[in-house]
Order: sequence, then structure tokens, then C-alpha cells
Amino acid sequence: MTLYLDMDGVIADFFTAFAEANNVTHWKSIKDKERALVDARNTDFFNRIGVFPTTQTLIDFVRSTGDWGICSSPLRGDTMNSAYWKRVWLQRHDFVPPLIENMVFTSNKEKWAMSKLDRGQNILIDDKPQNIAKWKAAGGIAIRFQCNEDDIDEYLFPEIEKALA
Repeated sequence: MTLYLDMDGVIADFFTAFAEANNVTHWKSIKDKERALVDARNTDFFNRIGVFPTTQTLIDFVRSTGDWGICSSPLRGDTMNSAYWKRVWLQRHDFVPPLIENMVFTSNKEKWAMSKLDRGQNILIDDKPQNIAKWKAAGGIAIRFQCNEDDIDEYLFPEIEKALA
């Protein structure tokens, strides 16, 4: 069983960086979000994102659980570039999983819901409801977590422990 963490919204503060890059105080104030995402293509945007105050605590916790990884979606239309900068970000913060094959950048996260070796369930922690639904439909265990809204100690850690049991 591998426990995968999404990046944006879970360990990387994507929405604050997205707002700042577009000179607004909140990302929902961006008038043309699709255009703003297109403008992020072919840049180092994903290396300029900050961490949440609880990110290190979450990384330390998942490291202690054993087999863990990153499963993050690259920017649509910018797969290679955004995946590259996400890898650089993970290296810079010392968040690279011990097994390189557990660092996955894909828009089809659900393909990793089950172990390729023994077909056992893997776990995904993600903030996007669509990813949670697809992961569960593919047979995996998924926990919805939004770092800026959910409590890591009272909600997330008990949910992870329950999923690992």
C-alpha cells in the first residue's frame, strides 16, 4: 500500500501563489482563470509556490507510515514543464519520496489507486472532489483534505490511521 499526497492545495499553497501571480488578494477574484492558467504555462510558476504551515508536519507523518509518494496533476497543456518545476519544488523542500517511481505527475491519478504489484488499495490525499471520486471508483482509498480549511491533527491524521489499519 502506497500513501500518495497531492501537491496543490495539500502541501503546496497553489491558490495563494495563483492569486499573487495575478495581482489579486484571492484566486476567485481572477477574472479569467483559464487565461491565467494559460499564462502560467512555460514558466517556473510551480517552483514559486509556498508551503503551508503544516506541510512539514504532514510530510514527516507520511514518512513515518512507510511507503509514500506524490501524485500531482501537471498543468493542462504544460505537462513536461510543470512536472519539471514540481519536481524541483519537491527537491528544494526535501519532500522527494524515497522511491522515485512514487513521484507521479498525471491527470489520470486513478491509475495509481491500486498497487501494480499486488493489486492492493493505495491511498490518495487530495483536495479535489473529482480526484477523490475517480480514485475511489478505481478501487483505492481516498481522503479529501484542504490544508487551508481542514485540521491536520483532528481530521487528517485520524483518517490516515484508519485507512492504514
